[in-house]
Amino acid sequence: MLLQLESIDYTPRNFTRPLLTDISFSLAAGESITLTGITGAGKSTLFRLINRLSEPTRGQILLNGENYRSIPPTRLRQRIMLVAQEPKLLGMKVREALAYPLQLQSINAEEIKQRIVTIAEQLEIPSDWFDRSELQLSAGQKQIVSIARGLITQPQILLLDEPTANLDFTTAERILTVVNNICRSQQLGIIVVNHQLALAAQFSDRLLYLQDGRLLLDNVSASVDWQNLQQQIRASEDRSSSEWD
Repeated sequence: MLLQLESIDYTPRNFTRPLLTDISFSLAAGESITLTGITGAGKSTLFRLINRLSEPTRGQILLNGENYRSIPPTRLRQRIMLVAQEPKLLGMKVREALAYPLQLQSINAEEIKQRIVTIAEQLEIPSDWFDRSELQLSAGQKQIVSIARGLITQPQILLLDEPTANLDFTTAERILTVVNNICRSQQLGIIVVNHQLALAAQFSDRLLYLQDGRLLLDNVSASVDWQNLQQQIRASEDRSSSEWD
């Protein structure tokens, strides 16, 4: 198994209650999982744990059967790539942003050039984007570049946090089709945070549903009652909103 989470709890320092409780699931190579739940359910917190930006209070995470605490963080983050919901190019032009993570891995210039050409063709990134800064890109264009930057390093696991939130439905379908094809061909494991359940139903093998830091549902997508799930999420959102009124 590519990734295993076993009985994970997480309570940040100075917190009186956990943000995640008893989370257990696995991810196989070549598998695509959708992670969903309302704001505050614990999705981003879970991504931070998997990417080792935070440490579990209890339980363990295994990567290819190896306890991830034994893997140096820099090497682990090359194998588990996190694409954030609000992407940043760190002041670089698009070409530089795509090349930078490969340069950190000491990949030669010719290989970097070829990988940029390949990923640009796969995601249909126009060549006139390459010399643009993030200030010259729309939110959706930045998301596409960030997905490309995550894929170009050829990680074992890709964590995508709302990767299509700023894309129209047709473009989102196209991008997720490419991502899933790469997932299959490279045996890459993918976890996608997504509130667009129509896309989740179409592009995921399994669904994880988080509520109040607990995993309430882990099921193959074909067995999920998507309409009922949508109603559950709306009801949870309504309850959460009323608590703030």
